[in-house]
Amino acid sequence: MQMTSLRQALAMAIIIALASCGTGGPYSRPAAVSEELSVSQFQEELYAYGIPLTLPNGRAILVNIPSYELIAFEDGTPVFRSRVIVGKPETPTPRIDTVTSSVVFWPSWRPTPDMIASGEVPDRVFPPGPGNPMGGLAVTLDSRWGIAMHDTNQRYLFERERRAFSHGCIRVERWETLAAWLLDREEDWIRAMAVGPATQRVSTPRVPVLIRYLTYFPAADGTLQVYPDVYGLELGEAAILASAKTSSPSAARPQKHEACQIPE
Repeated sequence: MQMTSLRQALAMAIIIALASCGTGGPYSRPAAVSEELSVSQFQEELYAYGIPLTLPNGRAILVNIPSYELIAFEDGTPVFRSRVIVGKPETPTPRIDTVTSSVVFWPSWRPTPDMIASGEVPDRVFPPGPGNPMGGLAVTLDSRWGIAMHDTNQRYLFERERRAFSHGCIRVERWETLAAWLLDREEDWIRAMAVGPATQRVSTPRVPVLIRYLTYFPAADGTLQVYPDVYGLELGEAAILASAKTSSPSAARPQKHEACQIPE
C-alpha cells in the first residue's frame, strides 16, 4: 500500500472511531455554545467529526487550502462552493482571519517586489484586459496581507486536481457568483462590469473570510474527505487531526505576503 493510501486509511479509521465515541475528537462543541442557540446542521457535522472550525453568524467565507475550495456560508449553512487555486508551497497562502473590503472590476495589476527581483515578470503595471493575471475582477481583503480573491486569465488550471499555483492569492473559479453574493447583485450585472471599459471599485460589507488548513473536511454530499497535505504541515500518522492547532490564525503568520498589488 502506498504511503498516501495508508495515511488516508489510518485517518478515516481514527475519525470514525472518535465520532462513534461521541467525543468529537480533540475538538468538540465549545462550552460557550448554548444548547438553546440555533446551530446549523453543517456546524453540527463539524462538531461530530471533531473539525476545529466554528462558523460565525451571518455571512462568512471559508477557504480551505488542502481541498482547494471556497465555501460561502449564511448562518453556518453552505450556500455555494467554488474551486480555487492557492499559493505554491514556496509562496503559500497565509492562514488568517480577515474580511472583505471591496470588489474591483476590470483591475490592473502590478507584480510584487519579490516577483520583480526574481526576474519572473517585468516591473510594470499590467493594464486591464485578457492578459491581466487578475482576470476581470478582484475581491480585496484586509490590505496588510497583500492578498486577494480574484478571477484569472488561466482558467484552465481549475481542471487540475491539485491547484497550488499562485503566489499566495486565491483564484476563484466562480468569481461572478462570489461577487454577486457579496454585492447582492445579479451575476449578469457582475459579468458586464468585469469587462470594462473602466476600472471601478465597489465597497462590500465586511464579510469574515477564514483561510484554513484542514486536511479532513466534509464534501458537498456530507461525506468526510481526506485531502493532500499541500504544504507538508502534517505532524505524523499518529497525530491525525492534531494539525488543527496550526489552523489557528495566530499559529504561524508569515512575516509578509505580497501576492497581489492592485493600483488605485
